[in-house]
Amino acid sequence: RFIERRDRKDRFYQKRRRIGHHRAFNREMTEHLVSRAWHPGRWAPCPHIQNILGVVDTDMGAALLVEAVLDENGELAPTLRDLVASGRFREREQQALDTFLDWALASRLLINDLSADNLAWHPAGHFVMIDGLGDRAGIPIRAVSPSLNRHYKRRKIRQLREEIRKKEQPTGIG
Repeated sequence: RFIERRDRKDRFYQKRRRIGHHRAFNREMTEHLVSRAWHPGRWAPCPHIQNILGVVDTDMGAALLVEAVLDENGELAPTLRDLVASGRFREREQQALDTFLDWALASRLLINDLSADNLAWHPAGHFVMIDGLGDRAGIPIRAVSPSLNRHYKRRKIRQLREEIRKKEQPTGIG
């Protein structure tokens, strides 16, 4: 339904795209290739991004197959939003988030959605970005301008920190 809504909203542009709604896969895979290009010879060069295993056909069309980030019990790992909402975002998680954000700012990767829903807590004690890589812009200027990319990421980091700060504050209700 999401794809259908987006296609209706963007019909003119959609008809002229060679890969249609799969352009999100293209963005994500490009950033994984960028990461590997800067860390040659390693299959999973970065613990901070979810590992792509391939593309598979499903009854709803092609899908990107990624390695799930699981907790100690084999369940899907909690997101940063889950940790904050449940009161499990403590000093260890804060340090891991700081490490992740330092990495994100220093990396050449393009990040378009740095949100608490897109960061999963790995049981090894670090955050993994599970969605939101790539640049949605028609002309990806950030791909050729490292300073513009860092500026954009600094803004997204400030927004994420503000989002967490607001969620951590008691509401005073009750």
